[in-house]
Amino acid sequence: MTCLLKMRAMRDQLSVNERKLADFILENTQLLRDYSSSQLADAVGVSQSSVVKFSQKLGYRGYPSLKLAVYESYAGEVQGRGDEPQRPFARADSPLSVLGQKKLEVLENTVSINEAEQFSAAVDAIRTARCIQVSACPGSVAVARYLTHQLLELGCWAVYDEGGALQERISGSLQEDDLLCILCDFGGEESLVNIANRAREYGVKVLSLTRYNYNAASIHSDIRLYVVPSEDDEAWQRLLFRSAQMHVIEGLISGLLTKG
Repeated sequence: MTCLLKMRAMRDQLSVNERKLADFILENTQLLRDYSSSQLADAVGVSQSSVVKFSQKLGYRGYPSLKLAVYESYAGEVQGRGDEPQRPFARADSPLSVLGQKKLEVLENTVSINEAEQFSAAVDAIRTARCIQVSACPGSVAVARYLTHQLLELGCWAVYDEGGALQERISGSLQEDDLLCILCDFGGEESLVNIANRAREYGVKVLSLTRYNYNAASIHSDIRLYVVPSEDDEAWQRLLFRSAQMHVIEGLISGLLTKG
């Protein structure tokens, strides 16, 4: 995943000063290589130590490493735009084209944010599990049903129920060679976190699919997959988030078919 994509995806979880730094860098990416840490701090109105801490929060040792990563990300994006053919969703007068373009952006970001090792581990965990329990928040019920149906079609033993109490009872009957799949948006749903904790007490592996942020569901998971939400208004976000969730789920299913 690129540095700039990570910055966009994490923006909602940043502090006020960190968000100022992220916004400045995203808006002035091509100029950042000429800024020292003190110059960046002055331009944004934060302390120099805030710049260093922000760099470390993004996973870099310090500001020089962050600056190099930003420049490499920017150069890659510019080169990609230069070589890119005209996209099939370029018509601005068609609702289908507008939706297609928005979906394409969210799907590209979601694909980039997920590490190949985590995705491969998810496929292997599903393929080798004795039983798979699917648990979801209210907004992810349709995706959970779809995943369960696809797993059953492939001959997997998969269970799903919308009732929180029943889901918790099911998780209590899982064994070490079983798998719990959690599908949710923000990942802070207490009932899902409780189910994850209870399953892990029995040695059950937990796989989560949430939006890209620091959330309780992913923290309590062994395998973490993410969706990068769009930057549109709430109605668009809900629509596009589900599209990205479905893309990840179908990617898992295709992985099972390929390895099967």
